Amino acid sequence: MRIYVSIHKRINKFLNKLRICSIKCLGAQVGENVKAFGRFSVLEAHNFTIGDNSTLNEGVLINCRDKVTIGNNVRISSNVQIHTGKLIIDSYPRIHTQAPVVIEDNVWIASGAIISSGVRIGKNSVIGANSVVLHDVEPDSFYAGNPACKIKSIP
Repeated sequence: MRIYVSIHKRINKFLNKLRICSIKCLGAQVGENVKAFGRFSVLEAHNFTIGDNSTLNEGVLINCRDKVTIGNNVRISSNVQIHTGKLIIDSYPRIHTQAPVVIEDNVWIASGAIISSGVRIGKNSVIGANSVVLHDVEPDSFYAGNPACKIKSIP
């Protein structure tokens, strides 16, 4: 059993490095010591930048119609979605728009959160699980809900 666990860990580590390498080959700018834990998708990787010591987990989807910039020491939990495109529903026919997403340093985005186009998440902030972020997030803050709103400041 111990040998199986050791082999399994080595295979997963290799696959995760391969996933990071694959987005680099597609044009993404990837910092030092970026880790992936499981499968994730980056669409149009040439518009994607991720900083040092950041982490992507299983099921993350990053749709880079426009630029997505992720800072250093960012933790993106499982099944998070980041979108840079959206549809304007107040007109007919519907109009597709796009805007960059910026996630600053030391941010944690909990499982299942959705980040909409044009959003900037400030340093040292936390986004609660299953939250839908439609507007900018202040630095040093905890946001949660649908739509996400500020719950409290983080010291």
